[in-house]
Amino acid sequence: MNKCKILFTLLIFLNTVTSCSDDPVDEPTLGNWTRTTPFKGRPRSGAFVFTVGTKAFVGLGYDGDDYLSDFYEMDLNSGYWEAKKNFPGIPRERAIAFSIDGKGYVGLGYNRDEDKEELGDFWEYNPASNTWKQIATFGGTARYNAIGFSIGSKGYIGTGYDGDEYNSDFWEYDPGTDLWKEIKSYPGEKIEGGLAMVVGGKAYLCAGRNNGLFNTDLWEFEPSDSDIIWTKRAPDDDESYYDDFKAAVNRYDAMTFTVEDKGYIVGGISSTGATNGTVYQFDPATAIWDARTSFEGSARSLAVAFVLEGRAFVATGQNASSRYDDVWEFKPNEEYDSSY
Repeated sequence: MNKCKILFTLLIFLNTVTSCSDDPVDEPTLGNWTRTTPFKGRPRSGAFVFTVGTKAFVGLGYDGDDYLSDFYEMDLNSGYWEAKKNFPGIPRERAIAFSIDGKGYVGLGYNRDEDKEELGDFWEYNPASNTWKQIATFGGTARYNAIGFSIGSKGYIGTGYDGDEYNSDFWEYDPGTDLWKEIKSYPGEKIEGGLAMVVGGKAYLCAGRNNGLFNTDLWEFEPSDSDIIWTKRAPDDDESYYDDFKAAVNRYDAMTFTVEDKGYIVGGISSTGATNGTVYQFDPATAIWDARTSFEGSARSLAVAFVLEGRAFVATGQNASSRYDDVWEFKPNEEYDSSY
């Protein structure tokens, strides 16, 4: 090869190396998971959780052999779990829980050892006195795998499976009057195992399934004194983030929490039937969905998730026949660090 050809080849090589070095670097994956103090009770799935101030309250569930009645408090300031007065109703899994004005509300659920497996009773817990009180029975059919949440001074429950049908009805609970009132039904598919993310006084409902079919949908729920407004928020399939949206909501029995005006979906059972460890962030202000660092414990469904003072936690749950008592904290805005 003559000198001109060698020089020409070298210039091409140098230009190629320079071009490669100018390629954009992938953005770092956001989200760090760290393991924290384990749950005090037995490993379980299908437990409930509600929060009051700096404390989370977790109880009930199924350990693979028995339905459980035990009940525990985790104080963020002390960092440890403390046993509280057991739940006085029928032991169960897949109940609904929410908190209003410093008290917790727990009800519905499932216990196959009962003559009527689906449950419709409801209970109020007062952390100040460590006491339980039975309140008005749920207004709809007894059921499990429903969606429940609170906004302001009211609790809301809908969807779920009652042993005969998948449901789309929705109900409002007023602790001041101890009354349930039926409100506008969920406009999406009748589902069980769906999710609600409460952000800025509105709830965003998604996920779930009906007869094995998964729900690719997203609805905004906005309550007022005079009406309930449902708004479809699912993106069109030509949006750049549609694939992330679909991957996020095509699951059931997952966990959800809200940090800094953004909702997060964790775990569950995906449309392939596999236990899912992926995490997605939803920003209601932009409607954009983004992947975050996957859950670093064993992938699971039927766990509990809660937020205290802006800190998010995931605890308990199951994968096939395995059940867990570990607790993980998630920091969604930190760059991933594999050394944690």
